[in-house]
Amino acid sequence: MPRTLTGSEKLNKQELQALVGQIKALVYARVSTDGQVDNYSIESQIERCIDFGKQKDIEENEMLVLVEDGESGDNPNRPMINYALFLLEYGIGDHVIFLHPNRMSRFLNLQTQLSNRIWALGKDFWFVEFDFDKSNPESMLNFNIQGSIAEYNKAKILADTKRGRITKVKNGKIPGLNRIYGYTYDTEIDTLVVNEEEKAVYLKMVDMLLNKNYSCSKIARELSLRNIAAPSSDRWYQTTVSRILKNETYTGNYYFGKTQVIKNLDGTKQQVAQSRDEWRTIPVLAYISQETYKHILSKLKILNKKTSGRPTENYLLRGIVRCGRCGGAVSSGVTSKTKSGLIKYYACQNKAKKSFAVGTGESNLICRGRNWRVDYVDKFMWDYVLNIIKKPEEFIEKIIQRQADTHQSDELLKQKSALEKTLREKEGSRDRYTEMYAGGIIKTMKDLEDKVLVVDRQINDLKDELSIIEQSLSAVLHDKNDIQLIQETLKRYEYIITEDQIDIEDKRLLLGIFIKKVVLNDDNKVEIYLNFKGNEKGGLNHTHKNIISGQGDGGSEKPVYPDPGRVQR
Repeated sequence: MPRTLTGSEKLNKQELQALVGQIKALVYARVSTDGQVDNYSIESQIERCIDFGKQKDIEENEMLVLVEDGESGDNPNRPMINYALFLLEYGIGDHVIFLHPNRMSRFLNLQTQLSNRIWALGKDFWFVEFDFDKSNPESMLNFNIQGSIAEYNKAKILADTKRGRITKVKNGKIPGLNRIYGYTYDTEIDTLVVNEEEKAVYLKMVDMLLNKNYSCSKIARELSLRNIAAPSSDRWYQTTVSRILKNETYTGNYYFGKTQVIKNLDGTKQQVAQSRDEWRTIPVLAYISQETYKHILSKLKILNKKTSGRPTENYLLRGIVRCGRCGGAVSSGVTSKTKSGLIKYYACQNKAKKSFAVGTGESNLICRGRNWRVDYVDKFMWDYVLNIIKKPEEFIEKIIQRQADTHQSDELLKQKSALEKTLREKEGSRDRYTEMYAGGIIKTMKDLEDKVLVVDRQINDLKDELSIIEQSLSAVLHDKNDIQLIQETLKRYEYIITEDQIDIEDKRLLLGIFIKKVVLNDDNKVEIYLNFKGNEKGGLNHTHKNIISGQGDGGSEKPVYPDPGRVQR
């Protein structure tokens, strides 16, 4: 069996070089979001394509299989088809074997683009189920007709499916398999019916929230300790509890059409929210009243305000510090008793993710490593800010050095381009998950939400990185007028840095003027991302303008703070 690459698998540089000249054909297999209609399984595609390659006198070890799972044929940014083009350009393979033209694409325009790109590389492609000869005008005509038919068939299938779903909604039925805790989807009557056992659990959750003042985390732990089965795993998650409590279906109204998928001009798809007056309401059995639901939302809002950012904790880097191991948020809350008193530590929140094992209530650990002493880190960071204010000349000199460093600007532009490409791919994968749910490949709304949640987190992290890169690039390209403004702004803050005249809240405010993000690492190194905000009108209470942003010390160097104590938690 030839080597197979799936999903995001890629060859390393050594493997690429070794395969040049060895691989004669790439086998491309794809199951799309409407794969149940296609009736093309990945296994059958691969098997038939390999047999076809053998008929062309190509041995199995001379083929490389690329599997694109759950991708729509009209998506121009399919990861594996793009990787196939990269491999051909690298010199790996002379042909690409597809089962059928609709595996290349269901979109005629994209099918033509891919064909031309392969031919432009001096390569070619074969179809197992379609006799194709690019030198034959009739064959080319049939090829284009196949593309048109595939595009028409897909559009018709989608239109018929949409029409059928809307008809069901008009008749008071719910289209598709929807998993909502507390209900069971009845496939015979196409609606949600009461799940008595889960309904009782849901009402217990409401009681815990409204009458016992439990947080979502405490509710999840309590359900786990009571050995109550979780919706789709052996753990109760805080986010699962929160999502269930926020769901409006329990008031007796299931809403269809909250979002719709639209196609952009370049062939990509985008999920957009529909206004509430466009939602279609399907009545189901109510478990709570609208008044109770409003009370739930109000209670959750209050709990979020109480728990977000640990506002009562007396630590400097609240809300801007991250873990260098996993990228998770870091807060202060871990303490240790010593002879000299209580010592506080910064700890990664992912060290005890808020989920609890059913039966034991045990919290899972997903980030392992040390904590960081609050007093050492805070002193280091405050001294760092004071140094910027008291010695602005060093700070300005670094800015000037950046301006003269054209290599750095080129590197930042490359990083920006790479991040933008990755961001587009992640946003595309989010849309494809929605298509997979609509096509029945992702079976339940819960599974869809879990997948989308992971992608959304990755998208947010990428956007944060992109923002930092863009601001760093802006810093490199600042002109002399900007530098003069920075000098004037720094002077404005000198009057408030006297130690006995500033409390922790004011310190946080001032630190936030200069610092965008701080990353703590296991080796005592601190990555500092600057967020210098100058105030053109003067004073701290006016709107600030971003003047310069970048990494601490003007480069990739990570400052080290002196922390002789280490605590393993």
